[in-house]
Amino acid sequence: MSAQHKSSLEESFISVHGSAASGVQDTAIEPLIDDEKSQSVDPTIPRRLVLSAHADTAADLLPSLKSRLAAVRYPDEIESSGWNYGMDNKTLKVITEEWLHHYDWEKELEQLNNDYDHWTCQVNGLDIHYVRHDPWAESVEDPVTGETVESPYAGKRTVNDKGEVIMPLLLIHGWPGSWYEFGKAIKLLKKRGRFQIIAPSLPGFGWSQAPSQKQVGVRAMAKILHELMLQLGYKHYLVQGGDWGAIIARTITTLYSDHALAMHINMLPCLPPRPWTQPFQFAKASLGFLLPSLVYKKNVRERESVEGLKLYAREEGAYFLLQSTKPQTLGHALQDSPVGLLSWMGEKYLGWADLEPTKPETWPFTKTELLTQIMIYHSTRTITSSMRIYYETYHNRDVDWLLKRPVPRSVPVGVGVWKKELFMVPKAWADDWMNIISWHEFPKGGHFAAFERPVEFEKEITEYFTQEVIIDLFTAKRRGLKL
Repeated sequence: MSAQHKSSLEESFISVHGSAASGVQDTAIEPLIDDEKSQSVDPTIPRRLVLSAHADTAADLLPSLKSRLAAVRYPDEIESSGWNYGMDNKTLKVITEEWLHHYDWEKELEQLNNDYDHWTCQVNGLDIHYVRHDPWAESVEDPVTGETVESPYAGKRTVNDKGEVIMPLLLIHGWPGSWYEFGKAIKLLKKRGRFQIIAPSLPGFGWSQAPSQKQVGVRAMAKILHELMLQLGYKHYLVQGGDWGAIIARTITTLYSDHALAMHINMLPCLPPRPWTQPFQFAKASLGFLLPSLVYKKNVRERESVEGLKLYAREEGAYFLLQSTKPQTLGHALQDSPVGLLSWMGEKYLGWADLEPTKPETWPFTKTELLTQIMIYHSTRTITSSMRIYYETYHNRDVDWLLKRPVPRSVPVGVGVWKKELFMVPKAWADDWMNIISWHEFPKGGHFAAFERPVEFEKEITEYFTQEVIIDLFTAKRRGLKL
């Protein structure tokens, strides 16, 4: 370990022990402690984090929540309308009653702290929370207690005890998700013993600090996550994402292909093929968008993808426009009303996952798991700041910029196609924009692949990233070879 890291690590230990001694809960959005020594600690140094509620609401969070849930007033609705108008009263009442009478946030929060290693460090001026799993990090001495502990920086090992190559893996969530979306998959990935896992909360989500300035869209977030990996000592890494995570992953591999060496995504942000590179496929895509049942009649998956894009624009896209133009107005309502927040976010989970929304027995996640996702936003007061990713990306034209740039051909791409993914395109479209070496279609699963189908998800990304071609690429880069 370098002398700089050793000095930084010593300061990091002091900040953590000082925080514990002061009795102040460590959060990513509040100062660590008030004593002079901790204030001089370099904020870019990784430090342990104990998840807790936002300091302004921690004392009365649960009493206030209970009283608001108990006093909820439901709107009228059209008889037998089912899910056509959005979250129906019956489903909302079932989950609200669960939240009020059975859900135990303190128990779930304790479980999150016990099951995962949480860290935070400042990147580009923002405190970024991340879950980390790196059992191959060096063991170092805690200068305060003398105990042997895990270094917060990447170690020198490149293989596990079986001699298998280990690689850093950056997992990126979207909206209305969080790092917790990967929770079950992370536990499975740990057992595999092939990856050094970093699963951050995006800026303005959960325990990551919200930007106070404009223009922090997906390009800025891609830069922040890339620099997080470099700060932690992971010079070369793999990246996986869905929803905004897929868009940020593609942005990272486009901008930093010398570092982000391979990508896997389960949502495919992609334009039709370019007419000057693939004229036949461009013509097919143009006609296929108008007449998908005719053009793609021999390929059910491709037809469903194109029809799904049209359905999304027609029936599902209103939230996108609202959050891209007036997130603050919506935020006032959702931050103040926990049931309103549940309705807005829950409708996305139950509408985009592969399930029957009005039949809880078909849900691939439990009510407790769904409510934990909601509570992460409610307890940290980040629903408004999380929605600003839409506004900033839309007004910065970040997606327009991204979609017109091919992913460098040096970056292999894997795509997991879950049956009810709401934003997927035919493979022929994507082939013109990226080097797809793996394309797997799944008979079940929706937009939240890791959350809905963690076993299949973990198997898919492990098998993809441990292909010989990717391991060889990674090993060559580590050794400084030019490919």
